[in-house]
Amino acid sequence: MRRFFFLIAFISVFSLNINAQVDLEKLLYHPWVDSVFNSLTAEQKIAQLVWVNAYSDDNYANQDKIATLIKNYNVGGVIFFKGELAKQAQLTNLYQSLAQIPLLISMDAEWGIGMRLTDVNPLPYNMELGATRDLELVKRSAAEVARQMKIMGIHMSLGPDVDINSQPLNPVIGMRSFGEDPELVTNSGLAYIEGLQENGIMAVAKHFPGHGGTTSDSHYTLPVLTYDEEHMKTVELYPFQKTTEKGVAGVMTAHLHVPSLDADEGIPASLSPKIVDGVLRKQWNYKGLIITDAMNMKGASNYGDPEQINVKALKAGNDIVLYPIDAAKTINAVLDAIKKKELSKEDIDLKCRRVLAAKLWAGLNQKHIVETENLQEEINSPKAELLQRKIIESSLTLLKNQNNLIPLKKLDTLKVATLSVGQEDITPFQSMLENYMHVEHFNLPEVFTQNDIEKLKGELKDFNLVLVGIHSMYKSRNYRLIKLGDGENLPPRNPYGVTEELEELLEYLSLKKNAVVTYFSSPYALGEIKNLKKAKGVILAYQDKPLNQELAAQMIFGGIAAQGKLPVSIPGTYNVGDGLTTEKPIRLKYTLPEEVGINTHRIKAKVDSIVYSAIDQEAFPGCNILVAKDGKVIFQEAYGYQTYDKLIPARQSDIYDLASVTKVCGALPCVMKLNEQGKFSMDEKFSTYWPDWKNSLFHKSNKEDIIIRDILAHQAGLIPYINYYTQTMENGKLMPKYYFPEQDEQYSLAVAPGLYLDEGFKKDIYKSIRLSKLNPKGKYEYSGLFFIIAPELVGNLSGEKFTDFLYSNFYRPLGAYTTMYNPYGKFPMARLVPTEYDSNYRKRLVQGTVHDEAAATLGGVSGNAGLFSTANDLAKMLQMYVQMGNYGGEQYISASVMKEFTRVQFPENNNRRGLGFDKPLLDNKELSLEDAYPSPGVSAASFGHTGFTGIMVWMDPENQLIYIFMSNRVYPTRENNNLSKLNVRTNILQAFYDELDK
Repeated sequence: MRRFFFLIAFISVFSLNINAQVDLEKLLYHPWVDSVFNSLTAEQKIAQLVWVNAYSDDNYANQDKIATLIKNYNVGGVIFFKGELAKQAQLTNLYQSLAQIPLLISMDAEWGIGMRLTDVNPLPYNMELGATRDLELVKRSAAEVARQMKIMGIHMSLGPDVDINSQPLNPVIGMRSFGEDPELVTNSGLAYIEGLQENGIMAVAKHFPGHGGTTSDSHYTLPVLTYDEEHMKTVELYPFQKTTEKGVAGVMTAHLHVPSLDADEGIPASLSPKIVDGVLRKQWNYKGLIITDAMNMKGASNYGDPEQINVKALKAGNDIVLYPIDAAKTINAVLDAIKKKELSKEDIDLKCRRVLAAKLWAGLNQKHIVETENLQEEINSPKAELLQRKIIESSLTLLKNQNNLIPLKKLDTLKVATLSVGQEDITPFQSMLENYMHVEHFNLPEVFTQNDIEKLKGELKDFNLVLVGIHSMYKSRNYRLIKLGDGENLPPRNPYGVTEELEELLEYLSLKKNAVVTYFSSPYALGEIKNLKKAKGVILAYQDKPLNQELAAQMIFGGIAAQGKLPVSIPGTYNVGDGLTTEKPIRLKYTLPEEVGINTHRIKAKVDSIVYSAIDQEAFPGCNILVAKDGKVIFQEAYGYQTYDKLIPARQSDIYDLASVTKVCGALPCVMKLNEQGKFSMDEKFSTYWPDWKNSLFHKSNKEDIIIRDILAHQAGLIPYINYYTQTMENGKLMPKYYFPEQDEQYSLAVAPGLYLDEGFKKDIYKSIRLSKLNPKGKYEYSGLFFIIAPELVGNLSGEKFTDFLYSNFYRPLGAYTTMYNPYGKFPMARLVPTEYDSNYRKRLVQGTVHDEAAATLGGVSGNAGLFSTANDLAKMLQMYVQMGNYGGEQYISASVMKEFTRVQFPENNNRRGLGFDKPLLDNKELSLEDAYPSPGVSAASFGHTGFTGIMVWMDPENQLIYIFMSNRVYPTRENNNLSKLNVRTNILQAFYDELDK
């Protein structure tokens, strides 16, 4: 059965692009190779086969040593290890300037040069690539590694690792492998090689003949592979044979003993002529470079005298001695071996020509200087981060999803706790979760006690869902395994640190609480969990990095879909290929502008320029901006400060007064819902639903016949605004009969903290509206009078309190927990952005209560103003609008109602408005930037609203774009109108359209 499986694997193996194959044999006698070869002394030819280790950290002694070796011996190459970008670039230029023959620069950079350099963001591990099952992603990852290397003057990547990791306790390969399926590993390896080599970087397949089945680490000892010859041929050797057939530039030999291939006692494969020369050269007819693993590793160095071991490596068939303990002594030892006829001069000459051919392929016949300016920005590009995100997103593996719990739905039914184990501070996982709904955070250290568990049980008793992140099993993993006194390496009992306490905690969470457990660890760590399948949801995220954490959180809520498949088995629980999928995303995703084709640096520079210029001109002290495209939040920034005294910086968690945006996000969704339910018709007289507008002998009204559609399109003739509060004042002071310092049944309308208005004043407000002047119908004139009445109207028609109807139908199920009326006292004051110092009515700084005086007289709950929100929570409502009423897998408002309310109602009256919503000018596309509204780029299908305090929202279903601008431009006074004069909000909006057009 096994042999049949591998026959299928052979048939379906990935085919390497011909342009990505490296054929060094064709270049062995190239004129440049001939010229260089003929210029070398015998010693220098040997030196080309010796590649030395270099560091760009503060190891100055090593740097001086390498420079001396280059000058005195003309060594062939340098392998860089730990350090930083700028220093490595400087050293590369220095070393190349010292070299008579250009150096071939290599790096062991399996997950990018960030594997070695501290100021570079590393790409995901091979095992994550294997989990994606996406060969194009594998190739793109390698192409990114190649891009980074080219910038840094590196010519060879000592990868990919094509070991088949069949041993869960393997201490040295593990996550470096693409998996345990030979076909998956081989195809992934070939895709990776293609990504490197077609982009000008030589690839090296390692660790031949296969290091994936070992239980010890060749850095510290000589591992032994006990597999028989048949297994070696069909499993361990398979990816190496295929990569050599397809034109990989190099193969790295491993320091491990394989008795079935060479029975000589204790001989490492790297030093075995039967394995290196016998299999690679003779059986497979491989013509590329053969490179030893680092010769300072104990798997090789324990075999004998260091210099003689290096001689044996060349004699075995290796072309390159990598990282010798002493390069100078090695060169002399090889010279001596040639004199003693232990090595042939012809064999050394051929090896030297292979090295020179590799240098020619790498372009070293031309001089190249590594540019040292802006390296970090160029290497750590947004496109590189986007690729990291894409790989991680595609790798996240959903192993258990009881009753399709993930993605979470019906958020209003959930009371959610988050728990991070192994991190005492709030994690990126927890922070991302709170973007989707209100959650409460709990944390346990890596080592916790029974008392900690009991305390946690009490804290979690009122929650019906716990989202758990296990970070400790990644931190505890000891990849170098416990070293015993006799030099052997044995695996510890629980190498991933699963303690009895952790087992008990997971048992409790799985059986007593609804729990989704995300493991930020190697899949092998899950093998230590006794009752892995008991949780309602199980997610494997592979690494404990911030991006893995953030994307796992997004998957739980449906910001991204589950796609990953296990690249290895978890004994007794899951098999290779296991992994559940979820449907397309249902909620906002948080990502980079590049994902929708926008350049991060360019758009940020544009927005920064507009905003900072406006702040300098005191248009506002600070602001929040959020933009989403195609359901993806691509821009989310806070600028400036909450006030001009610069005491509190603006933050993305700030809560702003939405002013008139309340009309379209507070009153209007309720009106649309009632319309959908058949309780409120747009073509009916408003007086049908609001009898106060009916006219009678003793009840005067000039508004009985006004049609609702005209009201919501702002052409019913209603006047714009009434200052109701002035009726409660005399000589600039509040009249005591209307107000009381404490709230009770009579004085229930909260105007401000410690200031409550008589509930009966509502009737005076409604009467003022009824008796107000009525202008001729049919002409667009913006009015907020209907929206003053809207909360009472919604309550009458729905049979519910207005805020209950609004919250239960929209904001609670949307997870928008900061979007509310009267947030004062519900959040820390530092989150509530001050609006204006009110010197006319409330005689105080308005903060956390509504700025609009009309809404204030209604207790802060009105349809014209009064809502507060963060930009993030407001975005959920706007995204629902853009998606024609659908969000989070639920249809909040029917698409037909959304389309009706967002279309222009009366273009024949030169009226651009929808029903409640603002719209672009009718001839908007024909106008200049200065004359267009809101900007020339918006589509005719778009809609939105602005707010007096400095707010703007705009939605464009045609371009799937939402835009939020929040500021407190009225601070400290509304007399400041620089925000509008400078066209800040609309210019920023247009900047995004400009970028979309590029």
